[in-house]
Amino acid sequence: MEFVSAVSQVALVLVFTAAVLGKIRNAESFRAFAYSVETLGRVSAARAGLLAPGVVLAEAGGALLLAWPAAYGGRLVPVIGLLTVTGLLTAFTCAIVRVLRAGTQVACRCFGTSTGPVGPAQLVRNAVLLALAGAATPGVWEGWDPSWQARFAAWLCGATAAAVLVVGDELVTLLRPTAAPTPTPTAPATPTAPAPSPSPSRTSI
Repeated sequence: MEFVSAVSQVALVLVFTAAVLGKIRNAESFRAFAYSVETLGRVSAARAGLLAPGVVLAEAGGALLLAWPAAYGGRLVPVIGLLTVTGLLTAFTCAIVRVLRAGTQVACRCFGTSTGPVGPAQLVRNAVLLALAGAATPGVWEGWDPSWQARFAAWLCGATAAAVLVVGDELVTLLRPTAAPTPTPTAPATPTAPAPSPSPSRTSI
């Protein structure tokens, strides 16, 4: 159980780290994320400009606190990180559900790169992340002091799970079938009657 908890903890740390790096890698990515916050949160552009940096800071703080060694700060530090991550995931999931109910097309900028619209795949991903948060709770709360071999294996498995979750958005976008454009119906051509031939003129004799 401790190993599963450690793997889940590593996966959460790496997923949120990838989310932060993807959003701040350049100005265009951050502007696109701010616009998605405006649409997902149904807030004004000015408020989205304030919320977007707050979300990024919360993601970075949650990942850092969750990865913080308990030996240097006690168990409370990673517990706070886990609560932060869980709260963010819950808020993201509620926003996605609201957008899907409204039928609004919004690009998923969770990792700053995907241009595909938000859909059920993001709900499944968040459900998996919430399940990982639940699985990480016992190890975060009780602590675990594994050997270096077990620690290495946990990081390896956690990194693999994180890579699948991060790349999943791009895979879903690539594999999602695109609807073919509907041809515009055209009215059948109306046959035109042949022009009458001119009658021969009669000349008087």
